[in-house]
Amino acid sequence: MSARPRRRADQAGFTLVETLIASALLGVVLTMCYAFLASMQMEVGRVDSRQQSNDQATLAAHELDREVRSGNVLYDPTQEGSNAGTSPDGSAIPPGFSVRIYTQANGIQRCVQWRVVDTGVLQKRSWADQWENDPSTLVSGWRTVATGIVNPTSQPPFSLDSSAGDATKSVSRLVDVDFVANANSTLGASAEVQLSVAGRNTEYFPTNSGLCSDIPTP
Repeated sequence: MSARPRRRADQAGFTLVETLIASALLGVVLTMCYAFLASMQMEVGRVDSRQQSNDQATLAAHELDREVRSGNVLYDPTQEGSNAGTSPDGSAIPPGFSVRIYTQANGIQRCVQWRVVDTGVLQKRSWADQWENDPSTLVSGWRTVATGIVNPTSQPPFSLDSSAGDATKSVSRLVDVDFVANANSTLGASAEVQLSVAGRNTEYFPTNSGLCSDIPTP
């Protein structure tokens, strides 16, 4: 009877226990790698969302800044009410969520109105003097300027600083703007942009001048 051939030491394999241990260790390492990659992806998403929110609010603030600086008459946002129409769900625009300006930005005299509706959209429209003569061409429709504006009602985006005005004309010359933006609330915190803008020409135009007092149907 012949003897069974013996394997050399360099031909030895892994036992079942060794294979199971190695597989378990590999599973732990892969789980840690996947968790790290998921965490990094989530962080990139949060940073990108915050940057988008900041960009939206900043662009809107810059456009409003230009119009207010060239403004002649600044109307009190707390008194606008139904002047800015209603949100898509039919609810009224809250006090401080719309503002009306008579401005000469870019050398063009126009009435400009801004509002934030319940969907978080910042919109703008404008109309020319004597718009009643031809509303179809002299009154623009509402245009979206920014999205993801999430100001709570306790923190309205527009207000007038009554301390910065001409006491002889009861004119406020300073508009305070506070945009809270969040492009994706599931990914991170909101971005906030604040600025105070002075209307350079408001001292020459009292609020009772009647400019922009006739408001087109929102």
